Parts: sequence; structure tokens; C-alpha cells
Amino acid sequence: MCTVTYIPTANGAFLTSNRDERINRAPAEAPVTRYAGDALTYPRDAQAGGTWIALKGRHDAAVLLNGGFHNHERKAPYRRSRGLVMLEIVEAPSPKACFDKMSLEAIEPFTLILFTNGKLMRCTWDGSRKHRIDLEAARPHIWASATLYGQEAQRMRARRLEHWYRQTAVNAESILDFHLQNDIRFDPGHSFHAQRDAMATVSITSIDLTSPEPVVHYHDLRADKSFIARPERTNYVNTGAFNSLWWKAKRFLIRARNWEYWPLECVYLPMVPMWLWLAAKARSVCFFGAANPSMRYGGFAEERKSRIYALMPRGSYPETLLCRAGITRPGMRSLLNSFSMQFPLIAKPDIGERGVQVKLLSNEADLEDYRQRSQVDFLLQPYIDYPIEAGIFYHRMPGAERGHISGIVGKELLSVTGDGKSDILTLILKNDRAILQLPALNAVWGEKLKAVPAVGEQIGLVPYGNHSRGSKFLDLSARITPALTQAIDRICSQIPGFHFGRLDIRFESWEALEAGRHFSIIELNGAASEPTHIYDPGHSLLFAWKEIYRHWKILFKVSTANARSGVPMMTFGEGVKMVREHRRHLRLMRKM
Repeated sequence: MCTVTYIPTANGAFLTSNRDERINRAPAEAPVTRYAGDALTYPRDAQAGGTWIALKGRHDAAVLLNGGFHNHERKAPYRRSRGLVMLEIVEAPSPKACFDKMSLEAIEPFTLILFTNGKLMRCTWDGSRKHRIDLEAARPHIWASATLYGQEAQRMRARRLEHWYRQTAVNAESILDFHLQNDIRFDPGHSFHAQRDAMATVSITSIDLTSPEPVVHYHDLRADKSFIARPERTNYVNTGAFNSLWWKAKRFLIRARNWEYWPLECVYLPMVPMWLWLAAKARSVCFFGAANPSMRYGGFAEERKSRIYALMPRGSYPETLLCRAGITRPGMRSLLNSFSMQFPLIAKPDIGERGVQVKLLSNEADLEDYRQRSQVDFLLQPYIDYPIEAGIFYHRMPGAERGHISGIVGKELLSVTGDGKSDILTLILKNDRAILQLPALNAVWGEKLKAVPAVGEQIGLVPYGNHSRGSKFLDLSARITPALTQAIDRICSQIPGFHFGRLDIRFESWEALEAGRHFSIIELNGAASEPTHIYDPGHSLLFAWKEIYRHWKILFKVSTANARSGVPMMTFGEGVKMVREHRRHLRLMRKM
């Protein structure tokens, strides 16, 4: 990622990079094709999980150089590695627009050379400002990292390239020979890097775009091995295709026909007069704050999941690690080792909402990517693979010995079932619920959408039980039994100051849950809990309004009873503060 050339030919171009690195850094993985909508073929850095050079699809490429225009002073810790930032830009439908829009705060300076749609451009982040200029694609270019080489060394390389280009027939072999020259490979005598004696050119990667079948040549100089990678040919559309006007219109019509997909404002705004009626009786618009005295704001917003887990009986919830925003890679490793957690893991913000930024992490690279992207505290938990997931709404009046279950929602995670003939994409297109998730599914699954499942084979598309992520919610309130109520009551009565909310639980079977065995509480939600069984496709909007108001009345009774016992009601000013804090937090989460 330290000396880069762009060499045009009559049929295309070559983009080549010398990677100058510390000789004790772990070797990178040889290039393979990975999928995020378009095929991405690139070598992967073993330490941070990113890359420095990538082929996108069959015609576009990008290469990264450390530093901007000048050698900068490092101001660690940085939020995310430059190699992962590069991948995010390259994966985007429009890398140019992605670079222009994305936040690069707390990212170390870098230069990115983009070759897209036959156009060449240089995108530079100098640590405070972005710079982007178009370059002439018909002539050769050479760049060197500003963190390693001064202006004189860069001018020398430009002279070498100009001389070589005039006298040499351009092909993959001659370009490799050029990059192996002593004046082009890393030379401690030409570098001002403080650790230059411990550095070397460890690999050369060249992307050949001169034929319809592009090739990535990777030369591992330390191991003296060479590799060739070619992306598979595909007829599948890129990620942006499912964001076309036609697909947006189709998704709009699906949502318009089914109220369960309507924006929350459309469902709740007509109910504002009923809330104000209860607020008038309670003499507080924010009466909910007294519902659960042990939770901040009654668990309505801005309460940390880590604090709620700490209130719950040990063994009733997954082992949980709290990771502070900005945690270092060594710090993360130390945490994982001390708790012996194994992949797959679930990562989620400590303060979250409706499944935002909940991710399944399959390996260390996924974890490192999440760590670097996250700007808020987050939790790590082992993935709980019990087959059934349900949300159980519970309430207990203050002072009462027993509580009640007022609703149960079953969750069918988004999946398709094979017929032995159709590929996964075809099966998705038969399911309106899956079509709503199509842009996200295409970005995650990419080429794997071509796979044809066997007859009866079920393919899980999304591993989260969130309605906003495609799960189908079913009203299972008919499963409320005395045994189940007793089992849930036994758990909730051990949670101090908890009177109203919903438990999201994964478990082996209903019989096991009633017996208090083989279950795990994924989340416990407080005063903001929705009776999510209303989202059963068989229920009308009128039914939903009745159920919401029924639960608001329970919330009112619990809150006012607690207030009579001395629990202070939230003031209007505290409510405004809560809303502002929550909006700030959501903005940080959505930057990820």
C-alpha cells in the first residue's frame, strides 16, 4: 500500500501496489472473491481484516495508500482501520458518492485511487478535509505513501516510470519487473520512517483489467509464492439494482397494503389523545418513568442493557461482555480470552432500539469490523441457538404477590424453503416479507443467492427476531397457561423494581420453558415495550389500537401505584432531556 502504479493500455489498464510493511506483521491472506452485492476480489490483512487493493466486479478497482499529502503525526486511537473504510467505499453502489458522504472523523489520513466506469480519480482524507480530483486515465501514474517517502523520492519514482513506460511493452510480467526494481521496492535509504530498518516490500498485487476476464496477480515476496485469482462470472445484479425506482415502488405498495409495515407515526399519532387523557389523570405526561423504579426513565429510553442484565437472576440470560466505545484490539482480545467466548457472537449497542446495529459475528474479522465501526458502547453475547423465540409481555402491580402475562408474540425468523429447482433469489421474490429486505439481503448474500436449496431445505436469511429485519410476528397469546405464568413470574419477581415490560426469550420448547429449563432471556424491555403480538398479519389496525391502549392503561395503573408509594414521577423537563439524549445516541448508532 506504499507504491502504486496505474498503467493504461489500448484494452484497459493495470493497477499495481507494492505493500511496504513491518517484516514482523502477520502475512496477509492471498486474494479470494468475497461477495457484498458485487464480487470483491482482494487480499485480506490478517491483523485488521481490511485490504489495500481490490477488484470490484469485472471492471472496477481501487487501491489504498497510507497518508494524505504530507507525513502526519499519528493521533491514536483511531475509530476504524483504513482498510475497512476502503472496503466500505468500494462496496457501495457509487464509491465516489460514498466517499463524499461518509464521516471520516477519527480515521487516520489516507489516499484512495479509484478506477470506476473507465474513470480514474484520487480521493484523499488529510485528517480534517476530503479532497477528490479526477485524473487523466489515458496516461500512466505513480504514487507513494506520504508516510514513508518525501517529495524527492516521489519525483524519482515518477521519472523512473516515465522512462520505463516509453521503452517497455506493457504486460503483467513487465509491470512486475518494474515493481521489483530496487528504486521502486522499499529502500530504507529513501524513507524517513522511524522504523524503516524493520520494513520491506512484503508483497506485490496487480489487477489486470485488460481483458473481459480480469485477473488479480498476488506475489508474496516473503514466502516466494505467487497466486492468481479470478472472480466468477455472474448474471446477478448489483446491490444498487434493488434500489431502483421500480423496486422502491414495489416495496412501497407492499407496505401500503399491510399496516404492520407502516411508520410508527401512522400507528401511534391517532392515539395521542388517549395518552394525553391518561397523562391528565396521572398529572404527568411522562408518568411512565415511575413504572420500573430500578430502570432509568422506567426503561422507556436511554437505559443500558448491561444495567438491566445486572438486575436479572444469574443464568437467565446469555453471558454478556460490555465493550466501551473506542476499545482497542488488544483490549477486546483480553476481554474475550478472560471469558472464553466462542464464535458466533451477537453484537448489539448497550443502548439500542428496534434491532438497530444488531449483528451476528461469525469470526474475528467480523468482530474487528464491528469494533472499528461502533461509536457507542456495545455488548457481546454468544449466539443462542434454541429453536423458538417469543416475546412475553408481563406486568405485576406494586405490592402484589403475583404478576400476569398479557400477551405473547411468536417470531418466525425470515427464511425460504427449497423446492429443488429455484435458487434463493427466486424464492425470495415469492415472499413479500423477504422482498422488503431485498437490498440488505443482496448486500449480505451476494453471489450465494444463486444457490439452489434441496427440496424442503430451509435457508435462514436473517438470524434476528426483529420485525424490522423481516421476522414474522404471530399472536400466541393462546399459549398463556398457569404453568407458564408461574414460570415467568418466578423469574420477574427476582428482578428488583421491575413491574412492566416484555421479555424476549429463546428456548428449547414450550414445555421446557414452563418448567423453567433450557431458555435464555435475550432482552428485557421496560416502559417502552410494545405488545408486539399486534403485528400478527391476521390482526387489524383497530385490534392493534385496542391492545396498545389496554397496555397503556396497565402502564398507567402500575406507574401511579408506584407514585403513591413514593416513587417520583418524571418531570416534563426530564422527558425532554431523555428525548434529546436518545436522538443523539441514535445518530451515533446510525453513523456506524
